[in-house]
Amino acid sequence: MTPSEARKLAGAALDRLAPHLPEVASTGGVASTGGVASTGGVASTGGAAPAGPAGRLYRLVAERLDAIDESEALTELVREPRNNSLVKRLLGTAATEDPGWAAELAAAVEALPAERSTGRSAERSTQRSAERPIERSVTAGSPGRAAAPEPGEPVGAAPPEPGEPVGAAAGAVPGSGGDRRPRRYGPWIALGAVVLLLVVGGLVVRAVLGGLSDAGGLTADSSCTEYQQAPPEERVAAIRQIGLAKGISGVDSPLVMTAVDQLCDTQPSARIGELVARFDG
Repeated sequence: MTPSEARKLAGAALDRLAPHLPEVASTGGVASTGGVASTGGVASTGGAAPAGPAGRLYRLVAERLDAIDESEALTELVREPRNNSLVKRLLGTAATEDPGWAAELAAAVEALPAERSTGRSAERSTQRSAERPIERSVTAGSPGRAAAPEPGEPVGAAPPEPGEPVGAAAGAVPGSGGDRRPRRYGPWIALGAVVLLLVVGGLVVRAVLGGLSDAGGLTADSSCTEYQQAPPEERVAAIRQIGLAKGISGVDSPLVMTAVDQLCDTQPSARIGELVARFDG
Protein backbone atom coordinates (compact mmCIF):
# COMPACT_ATOMS: atom_id res chain seq x y z
CA MET A 1 0.00 0.00 0.00
CA THR A 2 1.38 3.37 -0.99
CA PRO A 3 1.70 6.17 1.58
CA SER A 4 -1.09 8.11 -0.17
CA GLU A 5 -3.47 5.15 0.00
CA ALA A 6 -2.50 4.57 3.63
CA ARG A 7 -3.33 8.17 4.54
CA LYS A 8 -6.71 7.90 2.83
CA LEU A 9 -7.45 4.67 4.70
CA ALA A 10 -6.47 6.26 8.02
CA GLY A 11 -8.69 9.26 7.33
CA ALA A 12 -11.65 7.06 6.41
CA ALA A 13 -11.18 4.99 9.57
CA LEU A 14 -11.20 8.07 11.80
CA ASP A 15 -14.20 9.56 10.01
CA ARG A 16 -16.20 6.35 10.50
CA LEU A 17 -15.09 6.06 14.14
CA ALA A 18 -15.66 9.69 15.22
CA PRO A 19 -19.49 9.51 15.59
CA HIS A 20 -19.08 6.60 18.04
CA LEU A 21 -16.63 8.35 20.36
CA PRO A 22 -16.36 8.43 23.32
CA GLU A 23 -19.03 5.73 23.95
CA VAL A 24 -17.10 2.96 22.25
CA ALA A 25 -13.93 4.02 24.13
CA SER A 26 -15.63 3.62 27.53
CA THR A 27 -15.54 -0.18 27.09
CA GLY A 28 -12.35 -0.30 25.11
CA GLY A 29 -14.27 -1.30 21.96
CA VAL A 30 -15.71 -4.50 23.49
CA ALA A 31 -18.97 -5.56 25.04
CA SER A 32 -19.00 -5.04 28.81
CA THR A 33 -18.18 -8.25 30.71
CA GLY A 34 -17.72 -6.83 34.20
CA GLY A 35 -13.94 -6.57 34.32
CA VAL A 36 -12.87 -3.39 32.51
CA ALA A 37 -9.78 -1.48 33.59
CA SER A 38 -8.23 1.62 32.04
CA THR A 39 -4.53 1.74 31.18
CA GLY A 40 -2.99 4.83 29.61
CA GLY A 41 -6.28 6.07 28.20
CA VAL A 42 -7.03 2.75 26.43
CA ALA A 43 -9.46 0.40 28.10
CA SER A 44 -8.26 -3.16 28.42
CA THR A 45 -10.71 -6.01 28.65
CA GLY A 46 -8.68 -9.11 28.03
CA GLY A 47 -10.55 -11.54 25.85
CA ALA A 48 -14.04 -10.01 25.85
CA ALA A 49 -16.08 -10.17 22.65
CA PRO A 50 -16.03 -7.13 20.26
CA ALA A 51 -18.95 -4.68 20.60
CA GLY A 52 -20.01 -4.55 16.93
CA PRO A 53 -18.23 -2.94 13.94
CA ALA A 54 -17.47 0.27 15.83
CA GLY A 55 -15.85 -1.70 18.65
CA ARG A 56 -13.75 -3.73 16.24
CA LEU A 57 -12.50 -0.62 14.47
CA TYR A 58 -11.72 1.10 17.75
CA ARG A 59 -9.76 -1.93 19.05
CA LEU A 60 -7.62 -1.99 15.90
CA VAL A 61 -6.79 1.70 16.32
CA ALA A 62 -6.27 1.50 20.08
CA GLU A 63 -4.07 -1.59 20.01
CA ARG A 64 -1.86 -0.13 17.27
CA LEU A 65 -1.39 3.20 19.13
CA ASP A 66 -0.76 1.34 22.39
CA ALA A 67 1.84 -0.82 20.66
CA ILE A 68 3.82 2.23 19.51
CA ASP A 69 3.44 3.95 22.92
CA GLU A 70 1.04 6.63 21.63
CA SER A 71 -1.82 6.08 24.12
CA GLU A 72 -1.95 9.81 24.88
CA ALA A 73 -2.78 10.51 21.23
CA LEU A 74 -5.72 8.10 21.53
CA THR A 75 -6.90 9.82 24.73
CA GLU A 76 -6.85 13.18 22.93
CA LEU A 77 -8.75 11.70 19.99
CA VAL A 78 -11.48 10.35 22.30
CA ARG A 79 -11.79 13.75 23.97
CA GLU A 80 -11.84 15.73 20.69
CA PRO A 81 -12.55 13.50 17.65
CA ARG A 82 -12.02 16.32 15.17
CA ASN A 83 -8.46 16.88 16.41
CA ASN A 84 -7.20 13.78 14.63
CA SER A 85 -4.21 14.95 12.59
CA LEU A 86 -1.63 13.20 14.80
CA VAL A 87 -3.55 9.91 14.95
CA LYS A 88 -4.17 10.02 11.18
CA ARG A 89 -0.44 10.36 10.55
CA LEU A 90 0.41 7.53 12.94
CA LEU A 91 -2.19 5.19 11.44
CA GLY A 92 -1.07 6.04 7.90
CA THR A 93 2.51 5.12 8.77
CA ALA A 94 1.37 1.88 10.40
CA ALA A 95 -0.73 0.92 7.36
CA THR A 96 2.25 1.53 5.06
CA GLU A 97 4.60 -0.58 7.19
CA ASP A 98 2.17 -3.41 8.04
CA PRO A 99 0.04 -4.57 5.05
CA GLY A 100 -1.67 -7.26 7.16
CA TRP A 101 -2.88 -4.72 9.71
CA ALA A 102 -3.87 -2.38 6.90
CA ALA A 103 -6.08 -5.11 5.42
CA GLU A 104 -7.77 -5.66 8.78
CA LEU A 105 -8.31 -1.90 9.15
CA ALA A 106 -9.83 -1.65 5.65
CA ALA A 107 -12.21 -4.52 6.42
CA ALA A 108 -13.28 -2.87 9.68
CA VAL A 109 -13.91 0.39 7.86
CA GLU A 110 -16.06 -1.34 5.26
CA ALA A 111 -18.03 -3.12 8.01
CA LEU A 112 -18.89 0.17 9.74
CA PRO A 113 -21.32 2.26 7.62
CA ALA A 114 -20.75 6.00 7.46
CA GLU A 115 -23.30 8.21 9.22
CA ARG A 116 -24.96 10.99 7.20
CA SER A 117 -25.18 13.40 10.08
CA THR A 118 -22.23 15.19 11.61
CA GLY A 119 -22.17 12.64 14.43
CA ARG A 120 -22.91 12.69 18.11
CA SER A 121 -19.36 13.58 18.97
CA ALA A 122 -19.57 16.79 16.91
CA GLU A 123 -22.79 17.70 18.71
CA ARG A 124 -21.16 17.11 22.10
CA SER A 125 -18.13 19.16 21.05
CA THR A 126 -20.40 22.07 20.05
CA GLN A 127 -22.32 21.77 23.32
CA ARG A 128 -19.13 21.81 25.38
CA SER A 129 -17.86 24.87 23.49
CA ALA A 130 -21.14 26.67 24.21
CA GLU A 131 -21.14 25.73 27.91
CA ARG A 132 -17.62 26.93 28.67
CA PRO A 133 -18.30 30.69 28.17
CA ILE A 134 -21.44 30.38 30.35
CA GLU A 135 -19.41 28.84 33.14
CA ARG A 136 -16.99 31.79 32.98
CA SER A 137 -19.82 34.35 33.02
CA VAL A 138 -20.28 34.37 36.80
CA THR A 139 -21.87 37.42 38.36
CA ALA A 140 -19.82 39.34 40.92
CA GLY A 141 -22.65 39.34 43.47
CA SER A 142 -23.34 35.59 43.22
CA PRO A 143 -20.00 33.68 43.21
CA GLY A 144 -20.22 30.23 41.69
CA ARG A 145 -23.49 30.85 39.86
CA ALA A 146 -23.48 31.26 36.09
CA ALA A 147 -25.38 34.20 34.69
CA ALA A 148 -28.34 32.98 32.65
CA PRO A 149 -28.44 34.38 29.11
CA GLU A 150 -31.27 36.72 28.23
CA PRO A 151 -33.89 35.56 25.69
CA GLY A 152 -32.52 36.04 22.20
CA GLU A 153 -28.96 36.61 23.49
CA PRO A 154 -26.28 34.44 21.84
CA VAL A 155 -25.12 31.57 24.04
CA GLY A 156 -21.91 32.45 25.83
CA ALA A 157 -22.15 36.23 25.30
CA ALA A 158 -19.81 37.92 27.76
CA PRO A 159 -21.20 40.67 30.04
CA PRO A 160 -19.81 44.23 29.83
CA GLU A 161 -16.49 44.73 31.56
CA PRO A 162 -16.53 46.63 34.90
CA GLY A 163 -16.41 50.37 34.34
CA GLU A 164 -17.52 50.07 30.71
CA PRO A 165 -20.15 52.74 29.77
CA VAL A 166 -23.70 51.51 29.54
CA GLY A 167 -24.57 50.78 25.92
CA ALA A 168 -20.94 50.22 24.86
CA ALA A 169 -21.48 46.46 24.65
CA ALA A 170 -24.40 46.99 22.28
CA GLY A 171 -22.33 49.18 19.94
CA ALA A 172 -23.90 52.49 21.04
CA VAL A 173 -22.09 55.65 19.97
CA PRO A 174 -20.24 57.26 22.92
CA GLY A 175 -21.86 60.50 23.98
CA SER A 176 -25.11 59.74 22.19
CA GLY A 177 -27.04 58.91 25.35
CA GLY A 178 -26.93 55.12 25.50
CA ASP A 179 -28.89 53.52 22.72
CA ARG A 180 -29.95 56.78 21.04
CA ARG A 181 -28.83 57.08 17.46
CA PRO A 182 -26.56 60.03 16.54
CA ARG A 183 -28.25 62.89 14.79
CA ARG A 184 -27.59 63.32 11.12
CA TYR A 185 -27.37 66.92 9.91
CA GLY A 186 -26.11 66.22 6.40
CA PRO A 187 -29.55 66.00 4.69
CA TRP A 188 -30.75 69.20 6.39
CA ILE A 189 -27.63 71.12 5.34
CA ALA A 190 -28.07 69.97 1.74
CA LEU A 191 -31.73 70.97 1.80
CA GLY A 192 -30.86 74.41 3.16
CA ALA A 193 -28.28 74.93 0.39
CA VAL A 194 -30.85 74.03 -2.27
CA VAL A 195 -33.39 76.46 -0.80
CA LEU A 196 -30.77 79.24 -0.70
CA LEU A 197 -29.87 78.66 -4.35
CA LEU A 198 -33.53 78.81 -5.34
CA VAL A 199 -34.01 82.09 -3.48
CA VAL A 200 -30.92 83.68 -5.04
CA GLY A 201 -31.92 82.47 -8.49
CA GLY A 202 -35.40 83.89 -8.03
CA LEU A 203 -33.99 87.28 -7.05
CA VAL A 204 -31.71 87.33 -10.08
CA VAL A 205 -34.54 86.42 -12.44
CA ARG A 206 -36.76 89.03 -10.84
CA ALA A 207 -34.08 91.70 -11.25
CA VAL A 208 -33.56 90.78 -14.89
CA LEU A 209 -37.24 90.78 -15.65
CA GLY A 210 -37.68 94.05 -13.79
CA GLY A 211 -34.84 95.59 -15.78
CA LEU A 212 -36.36 94.41 -19.04
CA SER A 213 -39.68 95.92 -18.14
CA ASP A 214 -37.95 99.20 -17.32
CA ALA A 215 -36.16 99.07 -20.62
CA GLY A 216 -39.43 99.06 -22.47
CA GLY A 217 -39.03 97.46 -25.88
CA LEU A 218 -35.35 98.26 -26.37
CA THR A 219 -33.00 95.29 -26.87
CA ALA A 220 -29.50 94.72 -28.19
CA ASP A 221 -30.93 94.46 -31.69
CA SER A 222 -32.73 97.82 -31.47
CA SER A 223 -31.45 100.51 -33.81
CA CYS A 224 -30.10 103.84 -32.72
CA THR A 225 -33.21 105.46 -34.19
CA GLU A 226 -35.46 103.45 -31.84
CA TYR A 227 -33.05 104.16 -29.00
CA GLN A 228 -33.22 107.95 -29.48
CA GLN A 229 -37.04 107.86 -29.63
CA ALA A 230 -37.30 106.13 -26.21
CA PRO A 231 -37.54 108.05 -22.92
CA PRO A 232 -34.24 108.63 -21.01
CA GLU A 233 -35.10 106.18 -18.20
CA GLU A 234 -35.75 103.41 -20.75
CA ARG A 235 -32.42 104.17 -22.43
CA VAL A 236 -30.53 103.79 -19.15
CA ALA A 237 -32.36 100.55 -18.31
CA ALA A 238 -31.72 99.15 -21.80
CA ILE A 239 -27.99 99.97 -21.70
CA ARG A 240 -27.72 98.41 -18.21
CA GLN A 241 -29.42 95.16 -19.27
CA ILE A 242 -27.43 94.89 -22.51
CA GLY A 243 -24.18 95.41 -20.57
CA LEU A 244 -25.24 92.82 -17.98
CA ALA A 245 -26.03 90.29 -20.71
CA LYS A 246 -22.63 90.85 -22.33
CA GLY A 247 -20.76 90.81 -19.03
CA ILE A 248 -19.77 94.50 -19.20
CA SER A 249 -20.02 96.50 -15.99
CA GLY A 250 -20.53 100.25 -15.61
CA VAL A 251 -22.05 100.79 -19.04
CA ASP A 252 -24.94 102.77 -17.50
CA SER A 253 -22.59 105.48 -16.23
CA PRO A 254 -23.15 109.04 -17.50
CA LEU A 255 -19.88 108.94 -19.49
CA VAL A 256 -20.85 105.79 -21.37
CA MET A 257 -24.43 106.99 -21.89
CA THR A 258 -23.11 110.22 -23.45
CA ALA A 259 -20.77 108.26 -25.70
CA VAL A 260 -23.60 106.01 -26.89
CA ASP A 261 -25.76 109.04 -27.67
CA GLN A 262 -22.96 110.57 -29.75
CA LEU A 263 -22.39 107.32 -31.64
CA CYS A 264 -26.10 107.03 -32.39
CA ASP A 265 -26.11 110.57 -33.76
CA THR A 266 -23.46 109.60 -36.31
CA GLN A 267 -24.75 106.05 -36.96
CA PRO A 268 -28.56 106.02 -36.81
CA SER A 269 -28.82 102.51 -38.24
CA ALA A 270 -26.29 100.94 -35.81
CA ARG A 271 -27.45 98.34 -33.26
CA ILE A 272 -27.30 99.31 -29.62
CA GLY A 273 -25.72 95.99 -28.68
CA GLU A 274 -22.85 96.59 -31.12
CA LEU A 275 -22.17 100.04 -29.65
CA VAL A 276 -22.23 98.77 -26.05
CA ALA A 277 -19.84 95.95 -26.97
CA ARG A 278 -17.21 98.55 -27.86
CA PHE A 279 -16.90 99.46 -24.16
CA ASP A 280 -15.85 95.95 -23.14
CA GLY A 281 -12.45 96.25 -21.42
